[in-house]
Amino acid sequence: MGKSTFDLLLGMGNGKLQRPFKEVELKRLSQSAGEPVVFKCQALTMDEFEEIQEISMSISKKGELENFSASRVQLFTVLQGVVEPNLKEPQLLEAYGVSTPKQLLESSKLLLPGEITQIYNMISSLSGFGEGSMEELKND
Repeated sequence: MGKSTFDLLLGMGNGKLQRPFKEVELKRLSQSAGEPVVFKCQALTMDEFEEIQEISMSISKKGELENFSASRVQLFTVLQGVVEPNLKEPQLLEAYGVSTPKQLLESSKLLLPGEITQIYNMISSLSGFGEGSMEELKND
């Protein structure tokens, strides 16, 4: 008989688990550059996820949710989840004539809206929100 789930989890403790990541080539950018343009994306931590949720909503003075922006969630998820290239790098912002990483994505100067959505979906999937991250076991 194999190890218990508890024993398996104990064995993975102390930093043995790493954040999932994937590398993707952005074909449109690769065509423009004349060679592969690859983005490395990683899963979000719970703290990063919560911070993105907080900055994507506005609360009224009464403490009620006034507005929640799905597009802001996507933008900030991409900015946090893309680790290479660093979309927050001042030289990159300057090269595209913007002041903030958010403006870099909102301006569509680097990424198109559909590309942002696709990268967001991948980061979400890496973060455990995608299909196939769990399997329900049948009780016999």
